[in-house]
Amino acid sequence: MFKRVFEELGREVSGEIAFNHVVEIARYHRIQVSPGIRAAVDYASETLRGYGLSVEVRRYKSDGKALAWSSPMFKEWSCEDAELRLVEPASEARFLARFTENRMSVIQRSLPTPKEGVEAEVVVLRNGEDEADYKGLDLRGKVVLTDGDISRVRELAVEKYVALGVLYDGMWVREPSLKEGELDDALKYTSFWWYGNDKPCWGFVLTPRTGRWLRRLVEKSKTPVKVCARVDSKLYPGEMENCVATIPGGSREIVVVVAHICHPQPSANDNASGSGAAMEAARALQRLIATGKLAKPRRSIVFTLVPEMSGTYPYLAENEARIPDMVAALNLDMVGENQNLCGGPLIVERTPESCPSYVNNLMESIYDSVKSDGRNLGGTASYAIFKHAVTPFSGGSDHYVYSDPTVGVACPMMIQWPDKFYHTSADTIDKVDPEMLRKVALMTATYAYFIADSGVQEALWIASETASREKRATLKRIQDVVTAASNGDIEEASEALRRLRRRVEYWIGRSVEAVRSVRRLAPSDKQLGFAVEDLVADLETTTKSERKHAEATIRQMAEARQWALQPRKKRLTQLEKEASNIVPVRKYRGPVSTRHWVGKLSAEEREAFYLFGKAHKLASGLETLAVYWSDGKRSLLEVARLAELESGRYDLAYLMGYFRFLERMGLIMLR
Repeated sequence: MFKRVFEELGREVSGEIAFNHVVEIARYHRIQVSPGIRAAVDYASETLRGYGLSVEVRRYKSDGKALAWSSPMFKEWSCEDAELRLVEPASEARFLARFTENRMSVIQRSLPTPKEGVEAEVVVLRNGEDEADYKGLDLRGKVVLTDGDISRVRELAVEKYVALGVLYDGMWVREPSLKEGELDDALKYTSFWWYGNDKPCWGFVLTPRTGRWLRRLVEKSKTPVKVCARVDSKLYPGEMENCVATIPGGSREIVVVVAHICHPQPSANDNASGSGAAMEAARALQRLIATGKLAKPRRSIVFTLVPEMSGTYPYLAENEARIPDMVAALNLDMVGENQNLCGGPLIVERTPESCPSYVNNLMESIYDSVKSDGRNLGGTASYAIFKHAVTPFSGGSDHYVYSDPTVGVACPMMIQWPDKFYHTSADTIDKVDPEMLRKVALMTATYAYFIADSGVQEALWIASETASREKRATLKRIQDVVTAASNGDIEEASEALRRLRRRVEYWIGRSVEAVRSVRRLAPSDKQLGFAVEDLVADLETTTKSERKHAEATIRQMAEARQWALQPRKKRLTQLEKEASNIVPVRKYRGPVSTRHWVGKLSAEEREAFYLFGKAHKLASGLETLAVYWSDGKRSLLEVARLAELESGRYDLAYLMGYFRFLERMGLIMLR
């Protein structure tokens, strides 16, 4: 149905133009709320205005106190210069870090030192995240060297034990895509995030190789090893900017394309690439509409280039009245990788299951067209010659805000992950592939225009496509349960049979909502309404029939093994009984942004929150899904079970503790 649009855009979209934008944006040091990101936003705004789009730069007060929903508006930060010199022993004197050489050599948002600098002894921490790491150490007036969590180390070393600053030499390790030692000469993007009553300080980032050398020097030196640190920076009330560019349509409704434009120089793939691809999609659409090759769409298409998440919160907060007009969105984050160098596939990440929508199936259908860039020798089959995947929701970028059910704007994401050079100084322009940018810009423009111009005809096809894909996905899920039961023991087979009906009811419910979401495109059309309900009835009938076949198969396999399955209903534990009487009520729209609110806790509560998170590290991510499922009516037990159906993970104790902390922070109420 979108084929004509796809082909027309395919002749216009240029990966080289998108790449040129990436080159320009990567020149700027784009820390959220800073002169550097302001310059990048100005570049994007002027360029898009030159293409003929209607462009506005939205400005928001950022003083460290203002909030956009639950998200803090950071103070503005600027840095003119910073350097770290080893001064003793004199025989080893040298520069260890210079801001003019690499913008990531300073811990972002570092506070200034006196103009002449600060001389201090270096103390090596074992890790610095636990109190035991500080036993017997006198840190007053000294600087610590660590590879531990920077926020935690600062809180203990600087606030509690009165160190002057922090030197950080950590690096990511993500097996198998990034092994230890592979990025020994890169710097890891590291930042302070000031909130509450923090004691501000300064800090520098060293490469792992330099860090090891400095650690050995401290260990073997008979005299104190000293550095001189100088930081010329400012932290002050300022403004945050968003670039908002519009291709006008024929109604108030809009489709949003979002890409974050922030991060330190160069940060090419993350996320100059998403911004560059969005700009090229905007240029191509504007040109084709201006020349009459594509009609003016029924709905407007809005491109927002923002500081990641911290810019999306205020954009949505100031446009709350327009949120019902936002029929769909798409997030572009790290989309330009040279896969041979960076390692990750191009991923379409679906919306959370608490926000089911046709947009996932539409995007997958468009993706299938892009994945036909290779053909076999006989020309009888086409396939992708690049790495690709479709994954469930994970979060971590701007789609996390749009797809929250309290916002309700279905927003899939395109991303390449894992990226070997993510959040490091090695994320440079040579890692970016113009052809990958072309693919993403083409998919983006097709998705945005097709939804923006969809009427009843297009909606009928989208409904059919959604029902078909949802049905196939659910049938595969059911068969996966049968396969798992066949490979397990009697207990696992009994459990599969016990839970199958509940799982299938859940999957049907999500699929039905996705099909019905198509009505958003033509809510008053009776033909579409009847067609959607026919598709829903067929989906329900087919899926329930398949469930019965699955149950029969599991029983037959058990009989063949002479098993007597006993799918008994489990009794509620004491914790489950307690959770069944607690209803979380959200106080803010959008996902809860805890960073600001943790600072409002007492020192004892902050410590308890840190230790709680450390103890439940494996459950990380489950809390986001649980917050999404919290609608002010469901009990915490219902929320936990829905999060389990979505993720396959059940940890009620973790969610109970997490929601208790959210209540203490003032972010939710437990009724």
